[in-house]
Amino acid sequence: MSQGDDFDIQAAWLRRFTSDAESNLNALALRLHEAMPALVTIHSSKGFFSRTAKTTGVTVELGDKRYRLDIAGGKLNASVAMVVRGITLSTKPVNPAEWFARLAEDTKAATADAKALSQSLAAFMGS
Repeated sequence: MSQGDDFDIQAAWLRRFTSDAESNLNALALRLHEAMPALVTIHSSKGFFSRTAKTTGVTVELGDKRYRLDIAGGKLNASVAMVVRGITLSTKPVNPAEWFARLAEDTKAATADAKALSQSLAAFMGS
């Protein structure tokens, strides 16, 4: 996928979020959790008289980075934190477009690492 394609995808996500941020955050959070359940935490809140919880954010733990996307007052807030051995060293607020781009890039890198490890294990077991 080219850099232009990545930009188009990010722009599409942002347009989608602008139209209905709350329901799209919920859809994104569920999709991320389905794909990487051990790495994703969905944040929600429930009103006093409400029967259902409302998704307020999502956190993705990838290596030494913690990606967090929240919604407050219909506005997306994104941050990327550097975490080492469970201690947050720094947290940087980022533009949601940058958040999507960085998460996609780190997810691709993690997938490539996992694929290489899987191939190495298969080769070892096969020999």
